[in-house]
Amino acid sequence: MYVGRLRIEKGIFSLANLIRNKHNISLRIIGAEKQTSHKINQSNIKIETIQENKLKLIKYYDDHNVFVLPSYTEGYPMVLLEALSRRRPVIIFDEISHVVGDNKGVFVAKRNFADFFSVLNHIKKNYKKIQKELA
Repeated sequence: MYVGRLRIEKGIFSLANLIRNKHNISLRIIGAEKQTSHKINQSNIKIETIQENKLKLIKYYDDHNVFVLPSYTEGYPMVLLEALSRRRPVIIFDEISHVVGDNKGVFVAKRNFADFFSVLNHIKKNYKKIQKELA
């Protein structure tokens, strides 16, 4: 799952390309503006518009296993805290590894499929332990 705008600097198009034709991985994007020229047309990606209802946004977090923050640059992203507060592990890419700080449950991957998939598998194998650490 990803919550954020469909913008190149947010890394979402890079992430989409990374998982293109990987049908064992699905991604839900929450945050498309109603009037946008940016499109992603992949069968393993579902796109929802911006969600302003907090309870519905919480449900999106709760309905997904992993949050991905693919940005190229970030200060201190609130979505990272939102995901961790819902006990969802977060994958980021090494360009923004500074946002990890003292947070448990944030995993850094290189921006290539092999490394991303390796981190994803690590989370999958250790999911209950990771969630327990986030409690």
